[in-house]
Amino acid sequence: MKYQETQPKAFQAIIEQITVDKLDAIISDDNYAIIDVRGSSGIEKQGNIPGAVNMPFESINAALDRHHKKYDAVFDRDVRFLFCCTGGVMSYMAAIKAQEQGIKNVYNLEGGHSAWLKYKEAVTAQ
Repeated sequence: MKYQETQPKAFQAIIEQITVDKLDAIISDDNYAIIDVRGSSGIEKQGNIPGAVNMPFESINAALDRHHKKYDAVFDRDVRFLFCCTGGVMSYMAAIKAQEQGIKNVYNLEGGHSAWLKYKEAVTAQ
């Protein structure tokens, strides 16, 4: 048996990473839906990404389940889905869950919101 076949589905998924230097263009692009999986305290502490839909990580399973009362219709849109969080890990896991539920065009913000803030700070300092 091959090694990959013995791994859980999560370890087989590959989610394309979007770098923070592309985020500003994506914010104004109607072909993307940005899904922020941070909780309210993370958003209060760091601020939000304009246009992002807040969907805390702990509610992502229900939001992705068409048969659950908390299903989020954002997933009915024919767009690319960019998941983000504080550091890029929780959003990567949420993106895997979305992909496992059959959602297509799933991406993750590499380094998360923290990396985007550092990038914006560096660009502003130039």
